[in-house]
Amino acid sequence: MARGLLNPTLAMTSLHGGSRRPATGETATSPCQLVCGRAVVIVALAGLLIGVRPGTALAQSSSDLTFRDALAMTRQRNERWRAADASVLRAEAVRGEQLALYWPTVSVSGAYAHLNDRLFVNLGSLGTATVLRNDPAKVTLSAQWTVFAGGRILAANRAGEAGLTAAGQERRATRQGITTELVDRYFRRRLAADVLEVRRQALATLDRHLEDAHRLRAAGQIARTEELRAEVAHAEADRDYKKARRDVDLAAAALRATLGTDDDVVPTTPLAPVDSLELREAFWAAADSGNPGIARLAALEEQARQGTRAVRGEYLPAVSLFGQQELLQNHLNSTTDPNWIVGVAVRWDLFDGFGREHRFRAARRLEEAIGLDHEAARRDVRTLVEARYDDYRSAVEQHASLETSLALAQESVRAESRAFAAGVGTSLAVVDAELALSRIEVGRLTAMYDMDVALARLLEASGESDRILDYLDRANGGTAR
Repeated sequence: MARGLLNPTLAMTSLHGGSRRPATGETATSPCQLVCGRAVVIVALAGLLIGVRPGTALAQSSSDLTFRDALAMTRQRNERWRAADASVLRAEAVRGEQLALYWPTVSVSGAYAHLNDRLFVNLGSLGTATVLRNDPAKVTLSAQWTVFAGGRILAANRAGEAGLTAAGQERRATRQGITTELVDRYFRRRLAADVLEVRRQALATLDRHLEDAHRLRAAGQIARTEELRAEVAHAEADRDYKKARRDVDLAAAALRATLGTDDDVVPTTPLAPVDSLELREAFWAAADSGNPGIARLAALEEQARQGTRAVRGEYLPAVSLFGQQELLQNHLNSTTDPNWIVGVAVRWDLFDGFGREHRFRAARRLEEAIGLDHEAARRDVRTLVEARYDDYRSAVEQHASLETSLALAQESVRAESRAFAAGVGTSLAVVDAELALSRIEVGRLTAMYDMDVALARLLEASGESDRILDYLDRANGGTAR
């Protein structure tokens, strides 16, 4: 409890409404002052109860969150996740625009004019004949339908379908990348908290060791150098503890950014070893068919192929049907302007300055370039899967090695501490044992974190990030709680 905030006797007097006579030289307290004083005391006591000093902001609220709930929150709030959804919706709109090429175009046009005089023809002795009276008006319904375009309409629609597929695969890549990022930041925050606890326990142990060193030094049982070693080790443990606290704050900020929230969260799903995994060949096969980067390039290659077909269709004529119906006619000569008309139109560009040839050559080169990128990506992803599988296996081996060393380090700390307390051991031995235990505990936690992150990256490379919950459930005995 903070000291110097208020006098307890005065506080209780104010709270219970007790009064005392003002001493000589004191000023009597007015009712207003008494009420204000009580409010200040209540605020101060509330600050003591919740651990906040008067004049400081309340601590940021925090809540417990399992990894499963964290993934659900990310899917709802992460801005990049939602932006990927918007990109697919845009691709769907573009696809709908290309589907419209199969349908006719229907339009309504109208015109009105005011002339300085009517138009007429002088027929000499016969008089005049009016051609156009003043204020003519006309409303016409028109329709046009392209029924053949050399395959360009079909190619445009297939290219649009491939573009939509590419957008969907790009969204998958974004989602899987965010899932891997969440695994990294969620368990980094958990790792930081667990390391902080290890550092706290080490500092508490060295606190007791330093007290024993001071006691034994005062009794003349150890030399000053032994006491100094205990002080140096305590100072180092204190620095490690403070650094671990800063690491928790940094990891918490990164996790909040991925979750898309301003509130601090406390991960409750523990770090756990995922030590059973399929053979790497299974991940190679999954990556070849499911990696979103490979699938996106395959869709772009198909889109480029349809672009080549569309340019090739420019060498053929385009055939369209058209029709026109007058809906309104006023002050017009109906003898020269038909009421309705239907027909067939053909357009065939025979020469355009070799523009088609250059467009066709460019489309072919684009198709070839994307095809080569596609093949290269398949090899690169296979290599990536291999590297990330090795990272996972290295983390598993590291964790297994540290597990075997943990029990020995714990027993070493107990033995050296007992020997030092009995005056037959050295401070250096205790410090070395305690530091060795801390290193092993931190290394073991880090190995489990590396294992989880390596697994997430492996699943991302193979296009199976959605399976991360299954692996974490298995590692945590049922659910990623």
